[in-house]
Amino acid sequence: MKKSIPFLAIPYLIYVFVVYYIMLPALNWHAPEFWEFLVITVGPILILCIVYAFSSKTKVQLFKGWQRFSKNPNVYDQGVYTTKQKKWSKICKGCILLLVIMIVFPSVTGFVTSRVFHAKAYAQRIKVQDVSFTEIPEVDFTKTPIIDRDSSLRLGDKVMGNATEWVSQFDVSEEYTQISYKDSVYRVTPLTYNGVIKYIKNMKEGIPAYITVDSTTGKTELVKLKDLGLDGMKYVPSAYLNKNLMRHLRFSYPFEIFGSPSFEIDEKGHPWYICTTYTYAGVGTKKKVTGAVFLDPISGDTTKYAVKDIPSWADRIYPESLLIEELDDNGSLTGGYWNSKFGQNGVTVTSQGYNYLEKNGDIWLYSGITSANADESNLGFVLVNMRTHEAMKIATAGANEISAMKSAQSEVKNYGYEATFPLLINVKGNPIYMMALKDNGLIKMYAMVSAIDYQKVTTVSSDESLNDLLKKTLSMLGNSGDISDESLKDATINVKNVQTVNVDGNTIYYIQSDTDEVFKITFSTKYENQLVFLKPKDKLTIRYVDSEGIKNIKDIK
Repeated sequence: MKKSIPFLAIPYLIYVFVVYYIMLPALNWHAPEFWEFLVITVGPILILCIVYAFSSKTKVQLFKGWQRFSKNPNVYDQGVYTTKQKKWSKICKGCILLLVIMIVFPSVTGFVTSRVFHAKAYAQRIKVQDVSFTEIPEVDFTKTPIIDRDSSLRLGDKVMGNATEWVSQFDVSEEYTQISYKDSVYRVTPLTYNGVIKYIKNMKEGIPAYITVDSTTGKTELVKLKDLGLDGMKYVPSAYLNKNLMRHLRFSYPFEIFGSPSFEIDEKGHPWYICTTYTYAGVGTKKKVTGAVFLDPISGDTTKYAVKDIPSWADRIYPESLLIEELDDNGSLTGGYWNSKFGQNGVTVTSQGYNYLEKNGDIWLYSGITSANADESNLGFVLVNMRTHEAMKIATAGANEISAMKSAQSEVKNYGYEATFPLLINVKGNPIYMMALKDNGLIKMYAMVSAIDYQKVTTVSSDESLNDLLKKTLSMLGNSGDISDESLKDATINVKNVQTVNVDGNTIYYIQSDTDEVFKITFSTKYENQLVFLKPKDKLTIRYVDSEGIKNIKDIK
């Protein structure tokens, strides 16, 4: 055995290095991947030592009474042990203990530091301040990210298709980070290497460009780094060997626990990868942001920042998944763990999605807050600054996002459009859901739905001005402060057909005129006599808001 050690040591060290090079674990006991690395690298050695200890060369016995199974009664039956056997007995016991620790310790610490025993600590990871709805600024369409991620993907692929010199060499990353940039909101994403061969061919020059998509207008630009006086990006996630971004980071910071890198640009257009750093209470439990490492993908230079020192131009330090987890814990664990599972007194959770808002030059994550029963209403809304971790809760009850999306789709059901997850905006002090209506991934219309009463809907086509949508929304809300009387139209129509649809307990009348125009009105006792007995060939004198596709009746004379 002793003679074999020198010969086995070198291959073993090579094996350990290769595993580390591929796995890139943080050398930090809080990281789950660290214990996986130990099991893969140290575990085989421990098992070999245990097997050797029980082999015929040592015949180690761990427990009293095993002697009777020995073929050497002169030694074992008398309980006599050689020095070698005593040594290997201790080694065997130590190896078994270490193996058990490596396997059991992460689970034990994870359980001890879990929500079961530390519910309030989990609930307090994020501090949510109760504020009024006025904290949300009045809607500004120059800073409202109406172009969603899927649409950004299409726009990015389209602009890349026009770059004939690069389209065969590079792909477009699907990252599309939402950022605040140049007093507006954009999504940005880098190009990536298109396979190993293309990497070898282009690695000297690096990635030459990134894509920006204006989230308010859809204007898309392929930004060439050379036009900014910059070289190509060489330290990127799609690179190989030591130029790979995560490998470069790991060798620079072997003890840091990193999240997924986020691509951003500063106000000068310089590209950066922002890699959030974490720690845990145990092994992989109660995740906490400790700061971030900023990596220049052009030079490979890195700078580590504490949370309080993060540059103001950066937008995504706290990832979406962690913020949603913290918000859910805050809403469900304040009353204790078992209450969150059984009694559920006062338990709230985030709604079925999230979106982004721009506020004071920062990107804020938005989500609704609903009860644990997950009904069709929200109890309020929550906003979290993705850079500073500041969180605000607005106690405004109303429809949840899914109900609003269904209502918007119902408004234009004759087209069969699908709604995107809505934005929450402030229209003259009213909480309004704003969303796009899409057909086969293409934006066809925009819709506004009242968060208080999701039966109030207005729409415009995508080629109309969003200011027109705003005017129609104000009319829908009965706020005519910024609207002329021209926004409401008078008409007398001959009824051709009448259909009713029940939506969440409300009866909606769809009235088709003899000119095939479609009008819509929600039943109310005010117009009971006119609507209940309405039939083809009847005449109606109405005032309505002219929306694209279906016109909303505001008054029946």
